[in-house]
Amino acid sequence: MILNTGLNSLKSRDIFKGDVKIIKKSKPGPVVFIVTNGLGAVEAVKKDSNFNVGDVVYIEGEVNEHKGRLQIELSSIKKSNMDFDTIILEKATPVRKDFSIKSNRYVTMREIIIAIATRIRKAVLEGQPIMIRHHNDSDGIISGLCIEQGCLGLMRNLGIDPRYLLFRSPSKAPFYASGDVFRDLVLSKRFVESDSNIKPLIIVADNGSTPEDAFGLNTLKTLGYEAIVIDHHNPVVLNNGITSVDEFVSLHLNPYKLGLDSKTSAGMLCYEIARYIWEKFENPLFPAVAGISDRCDIPETELYISKTGKTRQELSEIGTAIDYISYQLKHDAGKGVYEELFENFDFVKIVNSEVRKGFETQLQSTLPYVRNQDINGILLSTIDVGKYTIRFTYPAPGLVTSRIHEITAAENDSNAVLTLGHIEDMIIIRANKPVLPVQSIIKNLKQKFPNANVDGGGHEMAGTIRFVPAHKEELLEEIKTMLKNRPAPSEEDSQNS
Repeated sequence: MILNTGLNSLKSRDIFKGDVKIIKKSKPGPVVFIVTNGLGAVEAVKKDSNFNVGDVVYIEGEVNEHKGRLQIELSSIKKSNMDFDTIILEKATPVRKDFSIKSNRYVTMREIIIAIATRIRKAVLEGQPIMIRHHNDSDGIISGLCIEQGCLGLMRNLGIDPRYLLFRSPSKAPFYASGDVFRDLVLSKRFVESDSNIKPLIIVADNGSTPEDAFGLNTLKTLGYEAIVIDHHNPVVLNNGITSVDEFVSLHLNPYKLGLDSKTSAGMLCYEIARYIWEKFENPLFPAVAGISDRCDIPETELYISKTGKTRQELSEIGTAIDYISYQLKHDAGKGVYEELFENFDFVKIVNSEVRKGFETQLQSTLPYVRNQDINGILLSTIDVGKYTIRFTYPAPGLVTSRIHEITAAENDSNAVLTLGHIEDMIIIRANKPVLPVQSIIKNLKQKFPNANVDGGGHEMAGTIRFVPAHKEELLEEIKTMLKNRPAPSEEDSQNS
C-alpha cells in the first residue's frame, strides 16, 4: 500500500489507495483517467465510470505496466470530500526562495513574479494545458523558451506527459495580434475537445501590455480563457499602476507598473519566473543573451554575463543567430533548433557568418543614401530602407536601421543620434540617448494627424510607428519639427544614455 506519496514514484505491483483529482478522461473503450495527488500524475483505468475531469475521488487499485507506462487498474473509485484545491495550492507554492542574482529590481517585482510562477505550477499540477505566445525576436524567443523549460522540468518530475499540455508559438507582430489570437483559439478548441477538456492557461511574453494588445486579450477573456502577461515594453496607458489590458488578464508583470523601466527584458523576467516554476532549472545563458539582445545596459545584465563563462561577443552572436533563425522560420516555434544554439557554438558561428553576408549586402546598398543633419544639437540620420534595401530577405528593414544607427552613433559618440528608417507605411526609430521618446512621438503624431491612423510602440530609444502611407512625408517632417522645438541635449541626457 502506498499513501501520500508521489504518483510518479509508483512501481509495478504496488497497491495505491488515496485521494486524487481527475485531470483528464479518455474514451471510447475502457475509461482512461489521468489523476494527480499533487505529487505526481499517472493513468488510472476502469471499464466504465461516470466521474469526469475536475472530480476529486478516492481510488484503490493495483499498479501495472501497459505499453511501457504505469497504470493503476482501478478496483474501486468513489467520490471524495477532500479539499483538494488547498492541497494543490500548497504544492503550487514555489520551492525556491531567491533570485539567481542580487537585484533591487527583482526585489521590487518579487510578489508578482512569485504569483505568476505559482499560477503556472498550479496549472501543471492540475493538468491544465499551457500555451505560450511570445514575440519573435531574440528576447521574446528566450522568454518563451524559459517558461517552456521550467514547465517541462516540473512536468517530467511529476510524471506528466507534456506533449498535449504544453505549446509555444511566436508572434511576428510586436503585440498580441488578432491573427495570433485566432490561431491560439483554433488550437485550443482542438485539444480541449479531444484531449484535456480544460481550457488552457495562455501566457503572453514580451508582448501584451499596450492598447494594441487589448483586442486579443479581451477576446480571450470574453471566451472564458485566462491569460497572463509578462512584458517590459512601455504600456503607453498607465494610471496608478493600471494599464489598458489589466482588466482582461489575471496577472500582469511589467516593470513600468512598479515604477521601473524597460531595461529588465522579458527574457530576464521569464528566466527568474522559470527558476521558481522548476527549482532545478538553471541556465544563465538565457537571460544574458536576452539582456544583450535588447540592449539592457543595467548591472543585472552584467551579473548574468559573468555567470555564463562566455564573452559578451559570444553571447551577442547567440542572440544574432536566434534573430536570423526566427526570421527564416516565421510562425514556426523552432522546437529543438533554438536550444541547439545554447549548446553548439560552431552552429552559432555558421549562422553568424551567413548573417554577416546579409548585412554586407544590405549596407552596401543603403549607407551611401543615409542623410545626416544636425537639428538643435541632435544628429538626425534618415534612410529610406524601403527604397534602398532588398525586401523580404534578411536582415529586414528594422535590423538594417539598427545597424545604420550603430554605425552613425559610433562615428559621433559625443552626440545624441536619432535614426529614422522608413518604408511606405512605417518609420523605425533608433536613438542612443532619450532625446525624443518613441511614445511622445506617437502621441504627438496621433494628435496632429488623426487621418494618418498613427499607431505603434516600443521603448524610449527604439520603436516602430505605423500609419497610412500617404502621410509618410508629413510625419517625417513633424518629427524634425519636434527636434527643432526640443531643448538642446543636456548633461542629464548623456547620463541617461
